[in-house]
Amino acid sequence: MESGGFGGLRRERAVETERLPIPRRVTIESLIERATFFELPARLVSGLPDVIQYRVRVEDLERIHEVLFDDQVATEPLRLLVVEVFEAEVAD
Repeated sequence: MESGGFGGLRRERAVETERLPIPRRVTIESLIERATFFELPARLVSGLPDVIQYRVRVEDLERIHEVLFDDQVATEPLRLLVVEVFEAEVAD
C-alpha cells in the first residue's frame, strides 16, 4: 500500500509472484532479498510531514513480515520493490 503525501494519495496492490512472468518474479524476489526485507523492523519511518508511506507485506512458505516505511528512509531495493509491485500485471 502507498499512502500520504500532500494530496493524501492511497494505492494498494496484492501480487502473487507465482502468477507473474518469470522475469518479473525473479526481479521482485531478488529485491526482497537485497533489501534484507525479513530482517527489517516493522516501522522504518522518518516522522517528517507530507511524505509517502508504504506498507509492504511479504509472505513465503515459512515467514510473514510487514514493514511500514516512507520515501525518506527507504533504501534503493525497497524503492525498486514498490515500483516493481505496482508495475506488475495482476493475473485474474
